[in-house]
Amino acid sequence: MEQRLARIGRLIAAAALGMGTAGAASVTGAVNAVPPAEYRPATVAQKSVATLAVVSTPALRIDLPEPATEFRAQRAGGAAAAARADAASPSKQRPLVIGFPREVPESSRAVALAGLAWHESADGARTARVEVRSPGAAGLRLALSVQGAGFALRFAGSAPGATVHGPYPADEIAGAVARDGAFATPVLEGDTAIVEVSAPAGASIADGALVLGTASRLTAAGVALRDAMAKRLSDIGMSGTCNADVACVSPSTALQQAANSLGKIVFGDRNGFTYACSAALLNDSVNSFVPYLLTSAHCIESAFEAGTISVYWFFRAQSCGSTATPAYVLQGGGAALLARSDDWDYALLRLNRAPPAGVFFSAWRAEPVPALAVATGLHHPNGDLAKFSQGSTTGYQSYSDGSSFVRVQWSQGTTEVGSSGSGLYTFLPEGGYYELRGALFGGEASCSNRSGPDYYSRLDVMLPLVRQYLTPDAPNPEGRRAVVEYYHAGLRHYFITADPGEVEALDSGAIAGWERTGVRFLAYDAPRPGASPVCRYYLTPAVGNSHFYSADPAECARVGERYAGTWIHESPAVFHIALPHPVSGACPAGTRALWRFFNPGLLNHRYTPEVTLRNEMRADPAWIGEGYGPDSVIMCAPTDPIT
Repeated sequence: MEQRLARIGRLIAAAALGMGTAGAASVTGAVNAVPPAEYRPATVAQKSVATLAVVSTPALRIDLPEPATEFRAQRAGGAAAAARADAASPSKQRPLVIGFPREVPESSRAVALAGLAWHESADGARTARVEVRSPGAAGLRLALSVQGAGFALRFAGSAPGATVHGPYPADEIAGAVARDGAFATPVLEGDTAIVEVSAPAGASIADGALVLGTASRLTAAGVALRDAMAKRLSDIGMSGTCNADVACVSPSTALQQAANSLGKIVFGDRNGFTYACSAALLNDSVNSFVPYLLTSAHCIESAFEAGTISVYWFFRAQSCGSTATPAYVLQGGGAALLARSDDWDYALLRLNRAPPAGVFFSAWRAEPVPALAVATGLHHPNGDLAKFSQGSTTGYQSYSDGSSFVRVQWSQGTTEVGSSGSGLYTFLPEGGYYELRGALFGGEASCSNRSGPDYYSRLDVMLPLVRQYLTPDAPNPEGRRAVVEYYHAGLRHYFITADPGEVEALDSGAIAGWERTGVRFLAYDAPRPGASPVCRYYLTPAVGNSHFYSADPAECARVGERYAGTWIHESPAVFHIALPHPVSGACPAGTRALWRFFNPGLLNHRYTPEVTLRNEMRADPAWIGEGYGPDSVIMCAPTDPIT
């Protein structure tokens, strides 16, 4: 959270950089643009819709206390919003708050499966239900964990037509708890959350249990749109009147394709608050249909939040001015956080489950956006139905931390809170489709401030760090590799690795307790001119259970000599990277600065390329900067030519 607040108060050094267009590949031959693709899985015809079992036994009912008065009308403000962004920041530089925490009574948190009323079917399988009710809620999300194995859970809300999610095997839930610290259900629409537990014939439930954590009570959910009064203040649909439904725009195949890549994401934090932002599904260069999702870093702050994501697809009016029920699809299952940057405000996620048939994996172009290009925005302002905005780019907005964002002036429509993370598109005439260029960071545009600009992150800045996902077939003659950062809440330690085996073990939970922060930088996987080998030492668990990295051969040697027996030399070259000038701390051309901080109390080092994080850690007396020159730069990571 401090990472987001650190952006507040930046000194704007406004710059309109009239950049020209470039080709689809850089001088290195790397792929910098990808066309769209429609998702039509071959198994759609055989796919069945999840349903709850027909049972004759009563459910265990848990009633949550009535919410306090101050929570009844809570929408996009209050304590959660204040914690997520300071009032001095751009108004859209925060997610839309749509839910707040409700504590499950202490006596009801641990639910023994053996104590439930079970319905047995003819084949010997058994089913039982637990219901959690919060009167008047538009929806609920439950945090829970499981004890035992061999059974599965399905989730649904009490609203008519609410989506049934699952089955979720008990070991999948347990794995999420081990990996992320908790498991959160998808959005369950209605005032009652239904948890169905199923056990196959012969499965033991004697030691099984559900452990319920904090519930999140939603003030808005998709089913609010089933009411013709969907524009009531207490319901979803609060966007400004100057916004235009996508259905009211002159129809074109290209626009419909782009709109089918738009998702409204709903997610929660560890405190039980629920938020909404916008996001876009991205294609990759091999049409793998791996569901990569682009949004903003100020929406998704952690791997935990990514893991709670539900996505509303096709969440738009059926026709211009229609108040009929939109034929949306609500997808649960969460997502994995792959990469994020506070400086540049992007987050790349990978959905844990396949999206529905008919969505489009958006085209994108990772090159500088020229000034005066026609700009199109597709988004969910205030969580409303999909809206369309159009205007033109007016160059770039630069900030004192070195970042810059595409600046847009709208001539039709606007954006609002809830639009955060939505895509900026430009049209490619020769391809006949829209290309995604970035995600909404913030801005001053609104229905009451039509001349205010908006700012979008830059796909051309993100791509070099995520090529392994978006352009896996692109040439890599220099052997660049991403170094990935993790955090362990129990140890309060940071750890970095470029080793694919370690990445897999940490991501899967095989090495428990670690989660990605999203921070990453580039290095080389083999020796090359101008790059030094990075040694790695390991501090034994008896002393501190931590790691140390250095690209300075002399420092590596000193650690081995001075701390022999305490710091174990694991490798002389885990990756290769450039060193800064030993006196000035300046990095060579084509590289960016990295900083190293040491926490003596934790015996832990942190390495970061993020200026926002650097400033935050410098302000924390527990962390000591280590490096060269007045800026204490420790290493220099390579950058891509397109940046």
